[in-house]
Amino acid sequence: MRLPILSGREVLAALKRMGFIEIHRKGSHVKMKHPDGRKIVFPFHDEVDRYTLKGALKDAEIDIEEFMKNL
Repeated sequence: MRLPILSGREVLAALKRMGFIEIHRKGSHVKMKHPDGRKIVFPFHDEVDRYTLKGALKDAEIDIEEFMKNL
């Protein structure tokens, strides 16, 4: 499944709906943590590169289809 080009704000909102909590923000990067221990770091830009986002989702063990449902 191909990810659309999203803004950092859209990614942040989708992850919050999935139960992630923002724990740190420095510069243009946001770090979020899920209660089950998964962590994700992504750039908070106007446009988040889809390959960067796909890699971040994979590292955090987030299913792309589940993420898409929460957009």
